[in-house]
Amino acid sequence: MSLQSFQVDQTLLPRKLRKSSQRNTSFFTQRKFVPHCSTDLSTSCREELPNYLAVNVLQDKSNTRHGAVRKVLVILNPNSGFRSSRDVFYKKVQSKLKLSGFLMEVVETAYAGHAKFLASTVDLNKFPDGIICVGGDGIVNEVLNGLLGRDDFEVAIRLPIGIIPAGSDNSLVWTVLSIKDPVSAAIALAKGGLTPIDVFAVKWIKAGVTHFGLTASYYGFVADVLELSENFRLHLGPFRYVAAGLLKFLSLPQYRFEVDYLPLSSGTNPELKPLTEKCHQKLSDDDKVRGGIHLDGRIEDNWVTRKGEFLGIFVCNHFCKPARGLLSPVIAPKAQHDDGSLDLILVHGSGRLKLFCFFIAYQLCWHLLLPYVEYVKVKQVKIRPVGNTHNSCGVDGELLRGEGKAEWQCSLLPAQGRLLGQHPGALK
Repeated sequence: MSLQSFQVDQTLLPRKLRKSSQRNTSFFTQRKFVPHCSTDLSTSCREELPNYLAVNVLQDKSNTRHGAVRKVLVILNPNSGFRSSRDVFYKKVQSKLKLSGFLMEVVETAYAGHAKFLASTVDLNKFPDGIICVGGDGIVNEVLNGLLGRDDFEVAIRLPIGIIPAGSDNSLVWTVLSIKDPVSAAIALAKGGLTPIDVFAVKWIKAGVTHFGLTASYYGFVADVLELSENFRLHLGPFRYVAAGLLKFLSLPQYRFEVDYLPLSSGTNPELKPLTEKCHQKLSDDDKVRGGIHLDGRIEDNWVTRKGEFLGIFVCNHFCKPARGLLSPVIAPKAQHDDGSLDLILVHGSGRLKLFCFFIAYQLCWHLLLPYVEYVKVKQVKIRPVGNTHNSCGVDGELLRGEGKAEWQCSLLPAQGRLLGQHPGALK
């Protein structure tokens, strides 16, 4: 009788006999410590597993969907959301991924920007099947920027990114893959498949600093709320945005911008993704740009300019449905994650009344009906703060601080990103 069948059959014995048989067969069931993370990249975390489980689950190719072990790096942010990401991963997700054939090396981040450093320095040959992020949209953004800052960015940009939602906001995985909880995310990863997604670049033109994103960039009131919320991160967790929003609403400044955008031509079919030249965008160690981003070889001159007061400016890569909330409103209902365009929303005007009306209408998905809201699909956007307007902007929950007369430029890299997993509708 084989060892594995013995382990199954003994569960049918009475409890006392089962304990006795376990003592008598301890030679065959020696236990060992298997580390979550076995390299110098990781923190020290260990769990006790029997020998047979370590061999049969982690190395048996019959457990995998594609007949081969999938080697991935797991980057876990222990401070995400309500600081429950460790429990989420180790108690709910890890075993399911192991059983589906994932061979994982787990690394916990120790500081802001750690995930970016790991993605920029990791040996991609060790993890050819991707990087799985456990946390919110922020850690996904760090990993994306770490990959695109590498010298071998042509290879790195093709590396799939998986997401286990455990953060304050998980808009990306909820909007694109319709996944709201970590167990569903683990099942989607186990089923396999890839989802192409557009990547956009936000460039601070004067300084030559570029930051990449997958969800949205925003300016004005929402960017100010993001900046203020950092003061409450340790004390309020996800509720810091509510507190910062109320404080900023009560002391609402005026925001003035100059906005230039290149609209998507009327003859362009958004379903036909435009071919891009290879992205020559490389970032050095100090995030300085070495090259440039070229969307195509043509010269466009039909730019549109808007000047004046704006309560908010949103440049969206998909329709941005928040994972938390009762109604799950969407900010850009016409946007798709792979349509080869950006969606620009301009909230004209100033004052608390207009801002209050906008957010109430947004909760009901009526905000596009307001006369002071402009919505257009674009290829490229340039945004310049005017006067005393704060010159910071937010990208996927990460704050970018500008100095002086900052000018921001949003460009698109169509279908250059890869997410692990597929929308349930795509699997049918």
